[in-house]
Amino acid sequence: MSMTVQKRKDSRLPKVFEHKVADIRGGVSVATEDLNVDYLAEGRPLSAPDSNGICHVVKYAKVQANATDSATKIKVYKGHDFKVSDVVFAAENGAAYAITAIDTSNAAYDELTVGTTLGAALTKDTSYLFQGAAAGASGAALKYEPLTLVGTGKPVIANDNINTDAWMIGTTKGNSLPALIAGKLKGIINY
Repeated sequence: MSMTVQKRKDSRLPKVFEHKVADIRGGVSVATEDLNVDYLAEGRPLSAPDSNGICHVVKYAKVQANATDSATKIKVYKGHDFKVSDVVFAAENGAAYAITAIDTSNAAYDELTVGTTLGAALTKDTSYLFQGAAAGASGAALKYEPLTLVGTGKPVIANDNINTDAWMIGTTKGNSLPALIAGKLKGIINY
């Protein structure tokens, strides 16, 4: 019987933690059924564990091009976790609607199509889209409240959970977290 050892080093993926101070002891399991990526990157925000002990990724995407308040097609940078049918919003307590299509054909960005306009003008590199709890013309809120950040990036395996370390107190550098999420991560300092 032979043994196979696989080693993987991803030098292209950014390391965001400068200092790790306090984590969730024993790590966490992260649900993969909501993700459309093949790698869960270091620094992604996670929710508190649900009743089954599983954490969920708090999804968001940085806007890649300006969009008017009546736009239904929104360009976002690659690396987001959104998939078709996810509900998105641009402003807390604003409108939230489901993604009806995602065009990934461009190398620089993905274009998300929402069924109805979100009613907010979006600015390149400063605006974000977030995963909402429910669709509606007002009252948008995050589907999952952020509690911690992924400490070690891991490959996503379909129909399996990811076990990783989750840090509640630490220092990150260059982690592009929107204010809505960063404000809820009280123990994380990002510079």
